[in-house]
Amino acid sequence: MCKYDDKTLEPIPPTLAPGEKEHVVMAQDETNVSTNEGPRRAWLKGDQQPLKKKGNGRGVHVSDWICETTGRLALSPEQVEAQLLLPEHSRLRVTDARKIIYPGKNHDAWWDLNQLRNQTTDAVDIFEYLHPNKVGIWLFDCSSAHEGLAADALNVNNMNVNPGGKQKHLRATTIPINNPPPKPGRLDTRGLMQSMVYPDDHPDPKLQGQAKGMKAVLQERESVWDELSERCGGKVVGKCKSCSKSQVKKDAERRVAEAEAMGMEDTLTDADVAQAEEAVIVPENNWCCMYRVISLQEDFANEKPLLQHYLEGRGHVCMFLPKFHCELNPIEMVWGYAKYRKAFRSSHHLLLYSI
Repeated sequence: MCKYDDKTLEPIPPTLAPGEKEHVVMAQDETNVSTNEGPRRAWLKGDQQPLKKKGNGRGVHVSDWICETTGRLALSPEQVEAQLLLPEHSRLRVTDARKIIYPGKNHDAWWDLNQLRNQTTDAVDIFEYLHPNKVGIWLFDCSSAHEGLAADALNVNNMNVNPGGKQKHLRATTIPINNPPPKPGRLDTRGLMQSMVYPDDHPDPKLQGQAKGMKAVLQERESVWDELSERCGGKVVGKCKSCSKSQVKKDAERRVAEAEAMGMEDTLTDADVAQAEEAVIVPENNWCCMYRVISLQEDFANEKPLLQHYLEGRGHVCMFLPKFHCELNPIEMVWGYAKYRKAFRSSHHLLLYSI
């Protein structure tokens, strides 16, 4: 990474070994404002009353990136003009990574992982245009919206006990090497590829192209199934009471986090808040049911978020800040400047022109 002179703040390029690339930090975050936001205090004559608009007005949601080399992640006017001279198929799809939406009833959809994923795709294209042969360190707050998994990710919550049904088709994986060793006479399945879906030419027509479910997946991991059956005395259950209660709490925490991230705390029910604040329930052991055993398998436990999968696939680095420490994100200073230093301007004009 580039360093800076303590006195002049002039950049000092890094000394790179053969094969190394310079890394550049990119910080992302979202903020919400309302069109009627304005100064909270004003000078008035003794007989005057402040005239304020009713309500907060339409919500404005902004998702943006800042870069240590260019400030905001966007092309300069000269670079935009150069883009227009290129053939249409050679141009960048967008020239500014910032995304502004107006969510709410009869307006834009609320911000979600898919929109962030699409924005990230454009942001990476812009970064690679501005910083050829460099690696971006893409920095995100640690939230359920940012750490969401892909639809086909190894997620035990998307699996049923038995095959078929409405469960999702998960991606193929490799059976972990650190699983228990097989019992005498049993096949050693460690390190083998495992499909989570039955083949289309399966002998049983009812199983063709169907998701396998937790039981079949564990039975194919023979040493794990044998260990689970032995510890449960042959009575293996899909999900025990402790794991069911623990999942209810996690689901409530996710709903609360998503609502807070979108500024929709008023939509939360008392039940969601109460469940999210309940004490953590820890199962008695790690072999209580199929659900817990699969969730602790190395390939499931280490599944990467969708954003991390994508960024690493493009040759970059994805990092998440510690939970509940968004103040570590440098873009928060941009939001603070936009909201409070320029509060005399309308929020829409502010966000378009002041950062």
